[in-house]
Amino acid sequence: MHAPNRPFAIWPVSLARIESVVSAHLGPGRVPGNAQGPCFSRQVSMYLAMRVGRWSLSQIGRFYNGRHHTTVLHAIEKIENLRRTDEAVDALVDVLTAALSAESACGTPKRAGPLSRSLLIEAVASRVIDRLAELRQDIGIKNGTF
Repeated sequence: MHAPNRPFAIWPVSLARIESVVSAHLGPGRVPGNAQGPCFSRQVSMYLAMRVGRWSLSQIGRFYNGRHHTTVLHAIEKIENLRRTDEAVDALVDVLTAALSAESACGTPKRAGPLSRSLLIEAVASRVIDRLAELRQDIGIKNGTF
């Protein structure tokens, strides 16, 4: 039995497809070395491979130039922590997850373009506005204006 809050997919999203969607937004991640840009792209791809594609840590590591499963686990934990603390990263992962989920549901790949970038900008702006509203309310309560 599958979880009710998770969409059921017969075919998982391939690791190559996850990499290409993330690469369209952040640049390639399947490159040797640990430069900051490709490393972040690779970490986001690894996170999505685990959460969206349901790939195992060892399968993900093999795909990314034979990296150890503990490296994959570290990447997933890092992105989870960034999602909790950085609204921009959280919005980015949400947009990428939506793109991959929509793609697996309809079976047609979608190319990242101006529309997906505007969705990302809207998602970040919405989160910033919500956070500012929360802060404003907190300040108002502390000052007794509400």
